[in-house]
Amino acid sequence: MIAPDVSLRAPIAVPIELRADARRIFRLAWNVGEDGLRLCGELPFEPGRPIEARFRLPDGEALTLRARVESDGGDEADRDHPRELAFLDPPAEARIALRRYVQQRLELPA
Repeated sequence: MIAPDVSLRAPIAVPIELRADARRIFRLAWNVGEDGLRLCGELPFEPGRPIEARFRLPDGEALTLRARVESDGGDEADRDHPRELAFLDPPAEARIALRRYVQQRLELPA
């Protein structure tokens, strides 16, 4: 059994628009789940910084979610170059869409 605070993630390769203050950058997502996502490439934001993440799931559903930049928690180099985002209180509709994507992508029963 999976604990309620653990989220499965599925591979994904979609562009993500990240906004913080007046900055806007783009990265490619590596994986996604209800809790957050991992990006390809480093982020120019320090860990803990709140941002806005905009992306579309492969089925076309557009999501705009508040997130926080997270340290990878690995070695010192990873902590200095974060690639993780943790979603902050995503709406129920977004959680459902993300859960549906993960279930379909990982071929899990509904």
